[in-house]
Amino acid sequence: MAQPDEVDMARAKLAVGTLLDEMKLAAHLYAVEPREGMWAVIVECATGSGWQRVELRAGPELLAAIDGDAETQATLDAKWRAHLADCKYD
Repeated sequence: MAQPDEVDMARAKLAVGTLLDEMKLAAHLYAVEPREGMWAVIVECATGSGWQRVELRAGPELLAAIDGDAETQATLDAKWRAHLADCKYD
């Protein structure tokens, strides 16, 4: 992935926000950063005993998910849920 422009960054943030909202996390904060040819998605979420910080990775599939690719979105959702299992959900 080449250095993303402002449009790609905005789309990546929108994609992450949409995916996390659909996961129904009870409380969370997130950031998206370009890193090593991929996206670093840093998620902080409420757990039963406080907060946890998790760094996830995504490639071009992140932008495909926001473009409506349901299969890609489902794959990211499953992968991210495994890393966010300790988070509280609504």
